[in-house]
Amino acid sequence: MYTNNSSIISGVSVCVPKNEINNYSFLKKDGVDQFIKHTGVKKHFLSSNNKLSTSDLCYVAAERIIKKLNWKKKDISFLIFVSQTRDFLLPSTACILQNRLNLRKNILAYDIPLGCSGFVYGLYNSYLISVNMKSKGLLLAGDMSSKLINLNDEKMAGLFGDAGTATAIQYEKKSKKLSFFTFGTDGSGYNNLIYNSSGINDSNKKKYLEMNGAKIFEFALHEVPVQIKKLLSKSKNSINSIDYFVFHQANKFMLNALGKKLGLPKEKVIYSIDRFGNTNSASIPITLSENLKKKNDLKILISGFGVGYSWAIAIINLHKPKFDSLQKI
Repeated sequence: MYTNNSSIISGVSVCVPKNEINNYSFLKKDGVDQFIKHTGVKKHFLSSNNKLSTSDLCYVAAERIIKKLNWKKKDISFLIFVSQTRDFLLPSTACILQNRLNLRKNILAYDIPLGCSGFVYGLYNSYLISVNMKSKGLLLAGDMSSKLINLNDEKMAGLFGDAGTATAIQYEKKSKKLSFFTFGTDGSGYNNLIYNSSGINDSNKKKYLEMNGAKIFEFALHEVPVQIKKLLSKSKNSINSIDYFVFHQANKFMLNALGKKLGLPKEKVIYSIDRFGNTNSASIPITLSENLKKKNDLKILISGFGVGYSWAIAIINLHKPKFDSLQKI
């Protein structure tokens, strides 16, 4: 368990492609009700523009949150980009975004190529850096699943969504409330969610993302509740002391199963999957932005889990962050 008490989330902005998919009309009529009941995805956003990239979405989100917070770009000391769909294998997309955003050159900027757990990893890194540098920074998390999946495969195309987010992090000397983090990895399940087309190890190159949903569900339901209970215990928190639980938005069936296994009150588990689908690393900041705009002084538990297998859980405090309105490009 790792702790931090001097970093805060100042704001969150979300950007999605203009192309909105309504699953009631997109999917075959004879299976649509069952699909939506299981996944929870009623609508989501998938780009129809082959030239649109993850960095495009995150760039717009970053510009909007900088403007909303009235930040000066010269004060931004770090930029972390979390994504499975980086613009290139190299260079790091963080370098591209530093230039597009016209940020200073003496900046710490790098990529974290993680998916479902990536936002929590990025948040931990951001908190550490902001405290060490006593500074402000951007955590940009997003994915373009439309570039990985077979759009003719209704189960995949109906589940995943494209999105980019920008989370503003800053050092706050007066912040006294502790945040808590825990992480884990079990690489034995790496091949249950895989897109083997890196250009490096592509002897068995797969054209599309391949997913063994049953195995991932089994992993998540076994590992995540155990780790959440451990973090609650070690941090001397309880379910009652947490205002909201924000899980990676994998699918509604999995989220309900996790809530039931943990004994969570239904009103404490918030969702965005019905409107955005599974957006990988962007799903947690989207869920925060879409549900907590009028809420203040909250203690929340966030949990990302999946591809890798990788998981990350945190208990953090939100004090009047600014949530931007949804932007479409």
